[in-house]
Amino acid sequence: MSVVVLAKQNDQLLLIRQYRAPVDDYVIQLPGGGVDHGEDLESAARREMLEETGCSCGKLHYLGKLYPASWRCNEIAHVYYTDEVISQAEQQLEGYENIDVIRMSVKDCLRQIRDNELQDSELIFAMMQGLLKGFIQQ
Repeated sequence: MSVVVLAKQNDQLLLIRQYRAPVDDYVIQLPGGGVDHGEDLESAARREMLEETGCSCGKLHYLGKLYPASWRCNEIAHVYYTDEVISQAEQQLEGYENIDVIRMSVKDCLRQIRDNELQDSELIFAMMQGLLKGFIQQ
């Protein structure tokens, strides 16, 4: 089980870019990761956002769950949204992580999804749910 956060500050999305060996490419995606044993989903989402971006957040809205690779594994990703990015500190990465924080306008993100320049399923799901639920404006 994993969690990811679609974080928006003004008209900028807080995304991450990291190398993913299975696809041998750098992927732009949402900050997130695994849920520790006994940890609730929202706490995990807050922890992962802080670790990977150095930012914490206020209120989180649950956007839903998806099966990012149902043909390959039984992973469930839980997706949250926030527009309350409230502090910035240093990233707290695991030793194996090398993550760049990317700020991208909502307009550029939607254009890159449309033009198939962004392929991460969790990011695309989050943007679609954000649009449908009124959190993201075109």
